[in-house]
Formats: sequence, structure tokens, C-alpha cells
Amino acid sequence: MIVRNGTGLKRGLRVFVVRNWGLILTVVVTEQAIVVISRYTRVLETDVFSTTAIGLIATVVGIFIVFRFNEAYQRWWEARTLWGALVNDSRSFAREVITLLTPDRVPNIGSNEDAAKLHRELVYRHLAYCNALRITLREQDSWDELAPFLAADELSDLQNYANKPTRLDHRQAERLAQVIGTDTAQQVLLMQLDSTLNGLYDIQGGCERIKNTAFPDEVRFISRGLVWLSAIAVPIAFLSADREIRAIEVVAVIVISLSFMVVEQLGASLKNPFENADNDTPMTALCRTIEIDLRQQLGETNVPPPMEPVASVLM
Repeated sequence: MIVRNGTGLKRGLRVFVVRNWGLILTVVVTEQAIVVISRYTRVLETDVFSTTAIGLIATVVGIFIVFRFNEAYQRWWEARTLWGALVNDSRSFAREVITLLTPDRVPNIGSNEDAAKLHRELVYRHLAYCNALRITLREQDSWDELAPFLAADELSDLQNYANKPTRLDHRQAERLAQVIGTDTAQQVLLMQLDSTLNGLYDIQGGCERIKNTAFPDEVRFISRGLVWLSAIAVPIAFLSADREIRAIEVVAVIVISLSFMVVEQLGASLKNPFENADNDTPMTALCRTIEIDLRQQLGETNVPPPMEPVASVLM
């Protein structure tokens, strides 16, 4: 995710040139071709290429691009909302584990030292769950990152499961069922914790839905085609009466064409918020935030620092 004020003039120009050099070259070549055609033929002396007609084309393109951008932004915002809910539910889960699973409420736990070990086990497994969800959504294979949070045998067993976050959440439920007894009051505690685990499944399912539901490819194809069509059509509208294109017109055409292309590309970037790109949901930073909060709830003081943006990008 690009941090606030992370897109300055230098970065903006670099992004424009790197991502849109093809469009810029196409617009310039097209303009020169139009000048040559207009000088030696009468092809462009028709109402089809009038300013009004091309203005209507630009309007249609703009409406379509805005529609695509809004749809893509909704996917991006939903992804960020889901991960915000994961942060809150993680804090709630740790609080419930630490404050409710105590020897006086659940005698099966044993001593206070046993309770502390249980709290650490459950909280650390939850940290593994959050990081496993991040790794899964980004289609990475860095499962060694879970080693600080899981026992070696559990990490090894985890490799046998296709959906590793699901397995970790399921293991949490198994562990809670082992510890909590059958007394009515204790069953109330289990129901409360189980409800929180179900909430985590809801968040995970929402993220998987965004990840696995492809944005309609026809929309991408049509929007990209319309943008390039407008890049070719717009210069025609700027032909002056003597069939010449002034310098200011060249700049105006490039700015207009780039505006369409930049918005279209931004929409293409936002529609997939789990691809480890600049506009990605900052899952690594959010996992670190969860780790800091939960480990401090355990009373630990040697916690890692928050993630810092690199080149104005927070991953």
C-alpha cells in the first residue's frame, strides 16, 4: 500500500513514464500521422471525426472507465475492511483467552503457570494463523515464517494440509475442547471462544472470495481497447482549421490520453488487492501489528517494531 503523501512529483513522473511510455509514443506517432494524412488526403474532412463526435466517444470511454474503477475500488476496500476486522478479532481472541481461561474458571487447566503456557500456545498459534492467511493469499511458499509461532512437529504436520489457515483455526478449536470441561459454565466459555473462531472463518472466507473470484476479463479487454481507441481518436479532434497541430495541442492530447490510461491501470491494480504489489493490502504490516498487540497482552516486552514503508510502500 502506498502510504499517505507517498506519491510525489518524482514518483508520479517515474510511474507515468515507465507504465505509459507505449501510450505516449503511440499518441505522438498518431498525431504526426494525422498531420501527414490531413495534408495529403481528404479522409479527415468528415463529420465522423468532428470534435462533437469524438467528444461523445471520450464521454463513453470515461463512463466505462469510471465504472470499472469503482468496481475495482470496492474489491480493494472490502479487502482492507476484512483485514481490519481480523486485527480487531485477533485482539478480542487474545483478550478472551487470557482473561477467561484461568484455573478458577477452568480447573482442567491446572496451575497459573500451566494457564500461562496455554495462553501463549493459543495466542502464538493465532499469530501463525494470521501469517498463514497472508502467505496463502499472496500464493507464496514461505512457511518457515511460521516457525517462531508453532512447535516443530505442528509446523511439519501443517505441510500436509492444502488450506493451512483452516487447519490452524481447526486446531485451536480442538485444543480448546480438550482443555474446557463439560460443566455448563465452562461450556459457555467454549461457546464464546468458538464464536470468535467462527468469525475468523468468515474473514478468511471473504478474503478467499476476493482472491478466487476473477474480475470479468471482458471488462478488462473492452476498457483497455476503448482507452487505446480514445488515444488514437482524441488527436483528430485537435486538428486546427489549417490541419496543423500546435505544441499546446500535443500536450493537451497527451494529458487527456494519459488520464484515461492511468485511471484504467489504477483500476486494474486495485481489483487484485492480494498480489504483493504497490497497492496491495498491507498484510505484512497488519500481521506485525497483530503480533505486537497480542504479545504485549501476554505481558511480553521484547516485541518487534512496527513495519516501516520502503520507498513509500507499506507491504
